[in-house]
Parts: sequence; C-alpha cells; structure tokens
Amino acid sequence: MPAFQPTGDQFRAFRDDPYDGPIAQVNLLKFRVKAEYKPNDPEHGKDEPGAVAYQRYADAFGVAAAEVGGTCLLMGATERYFIGQGNWDAVMVMHFPNRQAFIATLNHATYQDMHRHRDAGLLAQELITTRPKIEE
Repeated sequence: MPAFQPTGDQFRAFRDDPYDGPIAQVNLLKFRVKAEYKPNDPEHGKDEPGAVAYQRYADAFGVAAAEVGGTCLLMGATERYFIGQGNWDAVMVMHFPNRQAFIATLNHATYQDMHRHRDAGLLAQELITTRPKIEE
C-alpha cells in the first residue's frame, strides 16, 4: 500500500527544488473504514467513517492554504476507474503559488490540531506534485 507520509529524502527534494513557480498537488486518498482518533481526542469513540474525519482536515487545511494563496481545485469521491485499476476512495487537487506556500501551510499554527483528523481518517495516500503548464 502507498505511504502515509513523505520520507525525509522526498521532503528535502521537494523543499530544495529550485523551481519557484506554481505547483498543483494531486492527492490519491484511501480512507479508514472507521475513523481512529486517539483516546485524548474529543472525537474518540465516535462511530464515523474515516472520510468524515479526513474532511475535517481538508476543510481546515483549505483555510490555512488560502492564507498563503493556496486553493483546493477539486475534492471528489472516486466514481470508477475508466483506465487501469486502483483502490482509491477520493482525489484532492491543491494549487499553490509556489512550494514555499505549501510548506508555510504545513507550518501553520493550527496544523498540528488539524492533522489529527488526517491521522484518524486516512489509511494511505499518494501525493503527486506537478508543475502546471504556463502558456506564454
């Protein structure tokens, strides 16, 4: 199954890339059947799907991203695989003016609190960073 977090090498390669233009990130998401909050979380013990917990994270992340010019272009449930096969539950596409804006979102004052919803709801993901084509 795909990863849950980037490796240190992946994060450093992303951070140190000299490209300073806009990026779009394609997130392939697999949710837990049931959210798994830690015992000290207020949501602990609630019987809710992982997708509900992850949506809390996505909503808060979108607010933090907007503060640095980021935006969610798409958050959608997987309908079907038209080509190939997979097992992803949803796709989220985020756009940032540059990679520093994305990193700033990870360092946002509320990130640790919002991240617990990601941990509770997400089983695995793949995150593909792209460089949108700029027409000149």
